[in-house]
Amino acid sequence: MLLSTAFTSALTALMGIFLSKEPGYNAESLVWHKWTGAAVSLLTFTWCIFYQKLGKRKISLIVAGFTNIVVLTMAGHLGASITHGDNYLLAPVSKEKLQKKTPLADAIVFDDMVKPILEARCMGCHNSTKAKGELVMETSQLLLRGGKSGALWDTSDANLSLILQRIHLPLEDKKHMPPENKPQMTEQEITILYNWIRGGANFKIKVIELEPTDTLRSIAENLFKSGEDQENYAFSPASESTIRKLNTNFRSVYPLAKESPAIAVDFYGAAFFKHELLEDLLVIKTQIVSLNLDKMPVTDNDLKTIGQMTNLRKLNLSFSKVTGSGLSALDNLNDLHEIALTNTTLKKEDIEKLASLKAIRRLYVWNCGVSLSDIDKIRKKYPVPEIQTGMRTDTLFIKLNPPIVQNEDPVLDKPVRLKLKHYVPQTSIRYTLDGSEPDSLLSPIYNDQTFVSDQVLMKAKAFKKGWHASESVQFQFYAARYRPDTVIMYKPADSSYKGKGGNTLKDQVKGSQNFGDGKWLAFRNNNLECMMVFSSRIRPQCITISALVNVGALVFPPKEIRILGGNDPADLKLIYHSNPATDTLMQSNYLIPYECKIKPEWLKYIKVIVEPSGKLPKQFIPKPEVKDPKKPPAPKNDKGWFFIDEIFVN
Repeated sequence: MLLSTAFTSALTALMGIFLSKEPGYNAESLVWHKWTGAAVSLLTFTWCIFYQKLGKRKISLIVAGFTNIVVLTMAGHLGASITHGDNYLLAPVSKEKLQKKTPLADAIVFDDMVKPILEARCMGCHNSTKAKGELVMETSQLLLRGGKSGALWDTSDANLSLILQRIHLPLEDKKHMPPENKPQMTEQEITILYNWIRGGANFKIKVIELEPTDTLRSIAENLFKSGEDQENYAFSPASESTIRKLNTNFRSVYPLAKESPAIAVDFYGAAFFKHELLEDLLVIKTQIVSLNLDKMPVTDNDLKTIGQMTNLRKLNLSFSKVTGSGLSALDNLNDLHEIALTNTTLKKEDIEKLASLKAIRRLYVWNCGVSLSDIDKIRKKYPVPEIQTGMRTDTLFIKLNPPIVQNEDPVLDKPVRLKLKHYVPQTSIRYTLDGSEPDSLLSPIYNDQTFVSDQVLMKAKAFKKGWHASESVQFQFYAARYRPDTVIMYKPADSSYKGKGGNTLKDQVKGSQNFGDGKWLAFRNNNLECMMVFSSRIRPQCITISALVNVGALVFPPKEIRILGGNDPADLKLIYHSNPATDTLMQSNYLIPYECKIKPEWLKYIKVIVEPSGKLPKQFIPKPEVKDPKKPPAPKNDKGWFFIDEIFVN
């Protein structure tokens, strides 16, 4: 048994050495684990060789056994900490640290809601000791930088964020996060991450700065309740299997707090909403206390189903199609404390009826077409509920959300209709096609007969009387008039980001801000040098190099762009040269087209040469690792990347 233990421990140590050669491990953190692992095998072999002598004295056997146990425990503890996170081995027998209770007024969304999830579910594999996929999550700067597969999130579309894609992969998929053998995220944790990203991934915003009807605020109000404020529910909890079955990509069902029977439900994607999705919830109608149907096409018929959820405390029906006549279906909800009906067709008598409900505490009736004088009369008659209208005399103000761009393909080979949308009725959308900020007076008003035919940067804003204007949304359109027959690469792209070779630059498929999507070519040590060959002569005026800047991931604008052209590949002349401006803002992450205007002339061959940024600015050079005298020095990663996904010729 000793001999087999010695051999298997040697094999384990050898496998550990092979595993440590994978990228992402810190050399310094592996040193003690490596030597303690080797020591287990060495001590066991020694014990086996001198077994007869050691067996003559009982004390010798005890010392040998005790020494092996100590070294084995050290090796296991160090290895588990590297693989699974700090204190993994001793955590089950360690006294839990009491978390400091954060008052709701002081709670910060990232620090107190998002970061604890990342620490519990992600940082075991993504820390400075073990950075799987070159991703470290210990600070906000490192989170923004992302990893080998690109940025972790896309705030313009939370559904396309890499972190959420990985979370929603099937459990057996090797890219699913957290891995199958690790504790998985709860539905509430996924909901917190999704809504934080959808809200712009703000690292500084406080919970109390969120709108009262915001999903994150609703969750926070339960997370940060003190013991005396925590409501005790008399009903029994729903089964975990039932909750799992009810969760879909468009409906999130989760407990309000750990070990609480109360359940919250959030709906997403108005296009996928059906009455049956509400009826499915009747199996847990007793446990639902919060229902968020914001921007869902809910009708009066759906209110009959909602009226059966007898323990409902909070209901959000903003931007829905409900009318005053359908609200009578909610009369039996004796515990309904809060209801949001922003941007619905309610009348004065409807709001008055809601205000008269015994349990109601807050009403949100912004933009319901009821005058301020009528609201004041209702307030005087029913002083208990807090009625928020979003008007200037109130404590809250409404800011319009940005318009939604519904165009999907940014590459134009013919004129296309500009597709913009806003959920708030009677909202005016104004836009520009020259990259300037739209204003409420001079910029053209959008209508469905607006077409885009050229390479432009479109920006749009939403305006409505009595509301704050929205932030601008932008969308880059790329024109593609001349497509080369072939693209010859003179120097290879980096092996980690090689796309489809030369075809990547002419397939008219745009990459995203997630530079690990397989649609990018990357250059660091080599220049980009390629020849575009056309079947017949063309007369271009502009050559656009479509690139990416992600300063946190060391992806910078290029140092130099040179373009040569002619009708003989052996006799090309310089037709364009520039040195783009450098971007060193830590949080920069955007797609950028470098438009190279040239003098029109007939060409058959176009050669593009782009030199990457070269040596990094001092603030981006990684600190040197502790030197290991037995290992050769690691190559210096002190150069910036250049990423390109397409070259458009117009």
